[in-house]
Order: sequence, then C-alpha cells, then structure tokens
Amino acid sequence: MNRNVLKKTCLLPAILCAITVWPCAGTFRVAAQSPDTNNRYRLAQSYEQGGDFENAAKLYRELLLADPANYVFFDGLRRSYFQLKRYDDAIILIRQRLISNPRDLNLLCHLGSAQYQSGQEREASASWEQATEVDPKNANVYRIVANTLIENRLLEKTAELYRRARVACNDPNLFTLELAQLLSATMDYAGATTEFLRYLQQIPTQLGYVQSRMSQYTGKEDARNAAIDVVRSAQRRSDDLNLHRLLAWLMMEAKNFGEAFSVYKRIDALTNAQGVELHSFADRAYKEGAFGIAAEAYRAAIATPLASQRLPHAKFGLALAVKELSILEDSIKGTLQAAGTVPESQSRFVTAIDHFRTLITEYPNSEFAARAYHQIGLLQFEKYFDLDGALASFQNVEKGLSPMNPVRFDALIKLGEVLTAKGDTATAAIRFRSVMAAPNATPDQQDEATYRLAELEYFAGHFNEAIRNLDAISTNLKADYTNDALLLRSFLQENSQGAEIPLKEFARADYLARQKKYTEAISLFQNVIDKNPQALFVDDGMMRIATLQTKATRYADALATYQALVSQFKESSIALDKAQFSIAELYDYNLNNKVQAIAAYEKLLADHPQSLLNEKARRRIRELRGDSL
Repeated sequence: MNRNVLKKTCLLPAILCAITVWPCAGTFRVAAQSPDTNNRYRLAQSYEQGGDFENAAKLYRELLLADPANYVFFDGLRRSYFQLKRYDDAIILIRQRLISNPRDLNLLCHLGSAQYQSGQEREASASWEQATEVDPKNANVYRIVANTLIENRLLEKTAELYRRARVACNDPNLFTLELAQLLSATMDYAGATTEFLRYLQQIPTQLGYVQSRMSQYTGKEDARNAAIDVVRSAQRRSDDLNLHRLLAWLMMEAKNFGEAFSVYKRIDALTNAQGVELHSFADRAYKEGAFGIAAEAYRAAIATPLASQRLPHAKFGLALAVKELSILEDSIKGTLQAAGTVPESQSRFVTAIDHFRTLITEYPNSEFAARAYHQIGLLQFEKYFDLDGALASFQNVEKGLSPMNPVRFDALIKLGEVLTAKGDTATAAIRFRSVMAAPNATPDQQDEATYRLAELEYFAGHFNEAIRNLDAISTNLKADYTNDALLLRSFLQENSQGAEIPLKEFARADYLARQKKYTEAISLFQNVIDKNPQALFVDDGMMRIATLQTKATRYADALATYQALVSQFKESSIALDKAQFSIAELYDYNLNNKVQAIAAYEKLLADHPQSLLNEKARRRIRELRGDSL
C-alpha cells in the first residue's frame, strides 16, 4: 500500500496525544558519566534542539561508541537519523541494538518506522507484526504499535490492528473510541458512528460526550446521513432511550425539526415526562428559528398536560412563537398599511396578542403577565404605531416587575422611544437616564439608553452633546443599535462643522420621520437639500427621502430618488450599494417586476463587488430565477 494514499490527518492531533511510552530495557544513564561526557551530551542536545541534526548525530554517535549500552545516547542518534532521513543508517543502528534484546517492543516499532520511511513497506509490516507477538494478548502492546502506525499516517492499517486486538484479547469493546476517531478520520462515517454507539452502550451516561465527538463530522451532509442511517438501524434492534436522543440530536443538526419533533414525542412517552421533553424541544426549536414546529411542540406539551409550574413557561413560549410566525408572514406579504388604519382585531398579529392577553388573565400580577405586556407593547409600537396603547402596555411592565428585572429596563427604553415619537422628549430623556444610571441594567441596556439619549440631543440640534454621548458607548458589534450609533456619530462629525443651521433642519426632518409624519419629513428634507446643494449630507438626505417615499407607498417617486442618487454621486457616496440594492428591492417586492429586479441585483454585483449586500442579492436572484434549490 502506498503510504501517501492514507494521509488523512483531520483527527491526528487528538490521536497522537494518546501515545504511551513503553518501558525500555536500556539503562538511562547520563548523570553517572564523566563531566566531559555530560558536557558533550548537553551539546548534542543543544544541536538537536536547534535543528542542527548533522552535528547532533556526530556527537551522539561518538557518545554511543564510548558507551554502547546507553539507551539515551542510542535514542538521540536514532532521532537525529530520522530527522536527517538517513533511514538506512537508523535501520542498521536499531538492528544492532535488537541483537541483545530481540523482543524489545519499542525497538521493533522504531525499526518498522525506519523501514517504512525508507520504502521497505513489506519489511516494516513484518517488524510491526513481530512487535505485536511480544505479548499478543496484551492490549497495551497493540496500543503502542497502533501509535507507531498513526505516526506513519497508516490509519486504515491502524483500524485493522485495533480490530485484530479485539479478537486476540477477547474483548469486543476494546479500543472503541480510538477506532471511532480513526474511522471518522478516514471518512468512514458509518463505521465511526457504529463505534460511538458501541461506546455509548458501554457507558450510557456519556451521550453528551458522544455527541460532541460526532459533531466533528456531522456538519457534513453525507456524514450526517450516514450517522442517521446507523442510528436508525440500531433503533430497529433496540428501544434504547439514548438511541432516540441521538437520532433527535442528529435531526436537529440537519435542521429537520419535523422529524426531530416526532422523535421527541416518542422520548416524552418512553420517559413518562408529561410534556417536559416536548417543552425542552420547543425551546430549542424556537432558538433555532423553527417557529412553526416550536409552536406545535409547545401546544403538544401544554396538552399533555404539562405540570402546572411549567405551564406558564410553555404558554409564553407558544405566544412568542406565534408572534414570530406573524412577523415572518408580515415580511412576506408586505408591511401593514399606514399607521392607525388597520384595526388590531383584523391584523395578522391578533392571534399572538390574544395569546399574550390570555397569559395576563391567567397569571395576573406575575412576571409572565409583565413579559406579555412587554410583547404586546412591542407589537403596538412597531407594527401599528399605536402610541397610546404601547405606552400603557410598557407602563404595565414597569409596574409589574421588580426594579432588578432586566425586562423592566428593556421596557423603560421602549417607553422612552414611544414618548419620543409622541413628542414628549423631556420625559423620554428621564426614562433613558434612569436606565443609564441603573446599577442592575446590563452594559448593553445602558449603552442603548445612551444611544437613544444621543438621538434626542441630535433631534434638538445639540450636536456636541450627542457626540459626547455616542463616544461613551462601548462598541459591541453584536448589539442591534451599534451600527446605527456608529453611523450617527460619523454623520455628526462630518456635518456639524460649518453647516450647523442646515444640519438642525436636517435633524428636525429626521425627528418628523421618527414620528411617521412622512409627508412633512420628505418636504423638509427636500427643502434642506435644495438650499444646501453642496452640503455633505445631500446623499444622506436623498437616501432618507427615498426610504420615506417607500414607506408612504410612493414607489415611483422612491425609485426616481434612488436612481438620481446613484447617478449624481457615482464616486462620492458610501451609500451607493445600499441605494442600488433598494432599487432592486423596489422592483422585486413593491413593483412586482421580476426582470427589472434581477437586472438591478446584477448591477449591484457588477458595480459593487465588495458590498456586504451581495450575498443577499445573489440569493434573491436565484430565488427569482427558480434555481435556489
């Protein structure tokens, strides 16, 4: 077998770390030598550590000639020969030492390595076979020979040796984990999974460990499918609970939440968990974004029925899942009509709101009721722009939770946003400052409150104060508001010098937009741009105008504004890719022109090859062409 064929090394570091040193018959003598010998030995070590193997070999050879029985000198010379690839010299050296101890396991393994590296594969196999015969029923002998084979990248040969060891030692469970790792390294995923199941059968409490080891290959579809087939086959022979849990985990890894749900139904029944397993699965599915399956699982858990102490958790989870499903439907079907024109009872969010209101009724004055008010407030504010309704809901959250509950601070921030939209910026600022000063608020909550306060300063034309607040925000790129904070800071620093009066008008237009007074905001933005055509904020203003025109369903006007921006600022605006992407989305979602949408997405890819929006554009092109699968 060609030794270059099997250099599959993805798991070799983990495998090599298990190498065991076999006690050697040689005498480890250095300290007893003369001072000159010790000095020469240290010099040889120094050469070896520095990579000068020629001089190291020369010194080790001289030392060994003076003291032929010394194993330390022998092994130093052997190592140096291996480093120099002088394998024939290493073979002669090892054979000489084997004369006095022909059954030395380490020497036989070293001999096989030297022979293999020199191209004598048949002789190497014979030496390793001789090594196993030193004590053919001793598992440690096979382990040491196997480590030598691994060092030589002979993974399939190592797997064969492990299997032989099981027969020779009369132990079918020997080397289970070692074999599993080798098989996964050689891409025999079915074999690796079989070995992991063998290990799990020996130690049932190690399911988590087995999953962590299998996760090294289950990220690949073919490997995961092979593992699923093996587990399913094992299930036909046994109703072992661990097999069900492992299969459910594999289904979750494959994002096949429907199959995973079916398995968890069986697990819940087998363990008489009374919905606990279903509830736990529902939570995981929700976190994975599988809201439809999560809702089904929550309903199944509730109907089991779930124990009373878990019931409100499951009902709240169900309400959240229904809410997320409604948001997905909303994004697919388009945004709601203008603020205030869609009665709550006729909207697609009514079911979610009903779930939250039921929680409030069933668990009054509880944390679940407060959290339900918070979710209702978010829908009222973000989906309906029902400011009075949202204000009342967030105030109920504030009343219903302890001062240390983190949800309370989220509600206070939202309460400040609602007050900002209502025009009560003074009270809004008090809310934001209360979060900033709260010792129990998280750093992210304090930063978000600081950003919202900076916005108020900006709307009021207090640009220096706004910048100071923005400077105080720690840059947590995972936070939703961070990008907006960075953009606002950059915008203010760029435009506040020398154009303060026009910028104040620009800020006032931004505030009108925040209040959803779209017509007034568009008019004011346009007026500021017309009066200050050379200002740095012109392209920003045009982006805002086009965005507001889209929200006001003035799609033709929005398209014209985006196109003007792309045409007038070909080289100078950093928003060109975003404008081009918005043009494509207008054709795609609002004007329902598939041909123009594809052309606009393709123009983005051609004109802005480094844009962060390109992946979304490519995906949407595939979807529009019908070849996304």
